[in-house]
Amino acid sequence: VYNSGRSLANKNESIENSVADWIPAVNITESESGYRIDSEIPGVDREDVKVTVEHGKLTIQGDRKFENSAENETLHRLECSEGTFLRNFRIPDDADPDSVKAGFKNGVLSVLIFKSESSKLKQIEVEIS
Repeated sequence: VYNSGRSLANKNESIENSVADWIPAVNITESESGYRIDSEIPGVDREDVKVTVEHGKLTIQGDRKFENSAENETLHRLECSEGTFLRNFRIPDDADPDSVKAGFKNGVLSVLIFKSESSKLKQIEVEIS
């Protein structure tokens, strides 16, 4: 999704009040142990990605830059988005916000959020008297 080119040129502006230039696709899965968010961000350097957790919200943000065409080249089509991206996700109540881990491989950012121990199902035997 492209938003007509508004960028985050003002670095003092709050990210909350800014509009991203593009929005990366994500897959969100849940397992017994936690949640995984896989975000497709090909062409983005690891150093240009930031993952934060604050007030029950996970934020993935960053910047993708492409090299400019040479002077003697004519650009006929530009379909790959560039610029700032931003995604926010509410952390589920059963997740442990202090357990977030992230990895980056082959253009996919994987964020793991483990469930808190207190939220996991426990089975107990009840003696019948």
